[in-house]
Amino acid sequence: MTENTMYDVVVVGGGAAGLSGAMALGRSKRSVLVVDAGEPRNAPAGHAHNYLGREGIPPRELLEIGRTEVAQYGVDLVDDRVVGLSGAAGDFLVTTAGGRRYGARRVLVTAGVVDELPDVPGLAERWGVDVLHCPYCHGWEVRDQAIAVLATTPMAGHQGLLFRQLSDDVVMIVHDGVELPDEELEKMSAIGVRIEHGTPQEVVTEGDALVGLRLADGSVLERQAIVVASKPHARADFLAPLGLEPQPFEMNGVAFGSVIAVESSGATAVPGVFAAGNVTDVAMTLMASAAHGMRVGAWINAELAAEDAARAVAERRAAHFERPAWEERYSGEQVWSGRANVQLVAEVAAMTPGRALEVGCGEGGDAIWLASHGWDVTAVDFADAALARTATHAEEAGVGDRVSTRRVDVRIFEPDGETWDLVTSHFVHLPDGGMVDVVRRLAAAVAPGGTLLVVGHDPEDLATGLRHGHRTFLFTAESLLPALDGDGAGEWAVEVCESRPRTQPHPQTGEEIAVADAVLRARRLA
Repeated sequence: MTENTMYDVVVVGGGAAGLSGAMALGRSKRSVLVVDAGEPRNAPAGHAHNYLGREGIPPRELLEIGRTEVAQYGVDLVDDRVVGLSGAAGDFLVTTAGGRRYGARRVLVTAGVVDELPDVPGLAERWGVDVLHCPYCHGWEVRDQAIAVLATTPMAGHQGLLFRQLSDDVVMIVHDGVELPDEELEKMSAIGVRIEHGTPQEVVTEGDALVGLRLADGSVLERQAIVVASKPHARADFLAPLGLEPQPFEMNGVAFGSVIAVESSGATAVPGVFAAGNVTDVAMTLMASAAHGMRVGAWINAELAAEDAARAVAERRAAHFERPAWEERYSGEQVWSGRANVQLVAEVAAMTPGRALEVGCGEGGDAIWLASHGWDVTAVDFADAALARTATHAEEAGVGDRVSTRRVDVRIFEPDGETWDLVTSHFVHLPDGGMVDVVRRLAAAVAPGGTLLVVGHDPEDLATGLRHGHRTFLFTAESLLPALDGDGAGEWAVEVCESRPRTQPHPQTGEEIAVADAVLRARRLA
C-alpha cells in the first residue's frame, strides 16, 4: 500500500459494516483500502450481543478478528481519519488527517454515527456501561434490575414497553417540555411503569458504581441502569464538498438524528459513493450493519464488474472499428487472400463496367478484380496502410491506372454530389445497427440507374462459433432496407435481399464449414 494508489474501493470506516463490505469486495478480487479512525460507536461497551456466532464478544476484539480476516483477502487497512473526498465516480481522491492521498473508483462510507445524549450531568460518562439505549443490545444484561427510562421525546413509551418486558421495576422520567400522548401514559400505567416528571438534575454515582438519578425535586431515585434515546448523527463532514449532506432521521415527526440517504443498493445521490450501516439507518444493530455492509459491497462489485465489461467492450470495439487498430493490422503480414469476395463476383460479373466506389478496400482484392473487368475504381478505406497496399497490389496486377485510392471514414462519409455506377461494400460492420446509417450514406453516392451492393456476415453465422461476441455487429439484408426509405434516398428497386449460404475453411481446422452472407443489391431508379 502506497499513497496515491488507485483502489477499486476505499471504505471509510472499519466497523462491522465497513469490514463486511471490504470482505465481500476482497473475496471478489477487488483492490480495497479500509481507512478507520479507531472510534467505533460501541467502544464503551464491554460486550457485543445478538451477533450470531460471536455472542458476548468484546467489540474491539470482534473488529480485530474482522481486520485479520479481510487482510487474508488482500484488503489494505490504515489507521487514519478521512477528511476530504473529491472527484467523481472512477476517479475519486480520498485525503486523510495524516496527509495521505488515495485514488478510488468507488467509495463506501461506513463511518457510523456519533450519539448526542440529553444534557444531564454525568450521563455521558456512563454511556455504554449502565446508560443504555437498545433492549436488544443490552437488555438481557439488566434484566430484573431497577431501570430508569428517560423520556426525552413523545415516543419514549416504545422503550418503556420493551424494557418493561425485562424488569418489573421500571420508572419513566418525563423531561421538561415533553408531553407523552395520553394513550402512552395509559399503556405505561397498565403495564406497571411508574411515571415521574421533570428533567433529572444529575446522574449519581459512588466510586465507579451507579447509584441512580437525582430528580427534579432533589430526591435520589436509586437505579441500576438508565435507558435513554440518543440522537445519532452521521459522521459525514468529508462528504460536504460533493454536495452530500446528512438528512434528518424522523419518526412520527420527531427527529432522532441524521443519516445519509441511500437507495436499496446503498447508492447515495452522488454517483460512485455508497453508504452502509448506521450511517444510513440509526436503528441498525451490529449484526444488521454487518449484513448491510456485505450487501452493499456486493452491489459495488456488481457495478464495477459492469463497468469493467463496458470498458472491455469499448476496447474491443476500438480494435474492430477505430483507425489505429487497422493501421497496425495492415502494417504487418498480409491479412486477406487477395481474391475477390465471392458475392461481388456473383453479382457484378454480368454488369456493364463503369465507375465503381469500393468501400473498405483493405488490401485491394475487390478493387483489383473490378479494375481487371473494366471498371474505373475509387478504392476507399480509413487506414493509410490499407490504401498503400491496395495501390501497390494494383500496380503489381497491372491495373494501377484504373484504381485510385482515398482515405474515407464511411461513418462520416458525404459524397458531396459525386456519384458512381456501382457502390459496393463487403464485410464492413458496425455495432448497434450502425450499418443502416452507413448504407444511407453510400446510397447517396449511387448514380441514377446505378447499383448499390452491400454484403456482410449474416447473424446465422453465430451458430458456427466463428462470430463469437459479434452479435451486435452482424446484420441481415432486410435490416438495411430502411436506409433506402429516408428523405433524399431516391427511388430504388431492390433486386436481391437475402441470406445466401456458402462454405469456407474453418480458420483453425481448415475444415469446410457452412456460413451465410447477408446480400442486398438495389438499383437506383431516380
